[in-house]
Amino acid sequence: MLPLPLQIETKALRKYRYFESNDIEDTRQRIATVLQPHRLIPGSSLAGQMAYMNHVRLDNVSFGSLGYAGAMGVEAGEIEDYFLVILSLRGYADVSVGGRRAMVSQSQGVIVGPQTSFGGTFSSDCEQFFVRIEKQAIFDHAGYGRLHLEPTLNLSRTELAPWLAQISMLIGSPETVALAQRDRRVAIEVERLLVTLLLAGQPHRSQENVRSSVLLPRTVRRAESYIAEHATESLKLLDIAEAAGVPVRTLLHSFRQFRGVSPMHLVREARMETAREMLQSARETDRVADIALICGFVNLGRFASVYREKFGESPSETLRNVRQRGA
Repeated sequence: MLPLPLQIETKALRKYRYFESNDIEDTRQRIATVLQPHRLIPGSSLAGQMAYMNHVRLDNVSFGSLGYAGAMGVEAGEIEDYFLVILSLRGYADVSVGGRRAMVSQSQGVIVGPQTSFGGTFSSDCEQFFVRIEKQAIFDHAGYGRLHLEPTLNLSRTELAPWLAQISMLIGSPETVALAQRDRRVAIEVERLLVTLLLAGQPHRSQENVRSSVLLPRTVRRAESYIAEHATESLKLLDIAEAAGVPVRTLLHSFRQFRGVSPMHLVREARMETAREMLQSARETDRVADIALICGFVNLGRFASVYREKFGESPSETLRNVRQRGA
């Protein structure tokens, strides 16, 4: 399935220009006033280019776009008391969310939750689009006291289309933005809709529920441990359920409740991470097809498609880039 197009007008965002700068320390300080203190590590710079940020704040939700004057490394540490959504309008970023690696591209974004570490490298042509949602706003509108959102935002999921459309509509309607900034009642309703649509389209779970149960989390942990050890083997749901000590139906219910995804989704994710690690450390004689088969992928076309969706490049591109760096 193709990713949903990001119908975000960059010209509309320029109406909300917050700063432009060609000074790295000034750039860092300006961004920190919108997000949080962090470290910037410049890579290649583009002559004549300036870093910039466009930013709009309603009440407990803000959004905008950000571009650096060249490739840039970012070390943010742990995100403070807010959720941060990062998408790419152009270019890409190789990021880490809570120690989990992901690519931000036109097909995939990330969501970083409170007290979760974040860092990464943004390409020289990357223009990132971000949405900051205060933690309390998520909890108030969702009815949860604690919440975990799946960090990978897969834009091929049609469930996310309403949320993306609402974001696009808001950016394209300066009148709506101005009204929400003047009238807090409007801002609250707009934010409520954004939060509701995001939670309707993105897998999540209440962390309170996880801690309130003893049996089911242990079942999930056993299943996840088994998946981590045997992901590249020919696994079936029945194998995982037997390792967890529960029927298949109970296993599926537990994962829906506490992980928001199926056990086989985690199998695929584990296989993908293993495949990427193997490609990035491949020898000159290693082939993509061989690595895919080792990692449990029989359908090579499907493997290439899912790999590109997750990491923003094809397996052969990863292998070629590794060999070029080693040449």
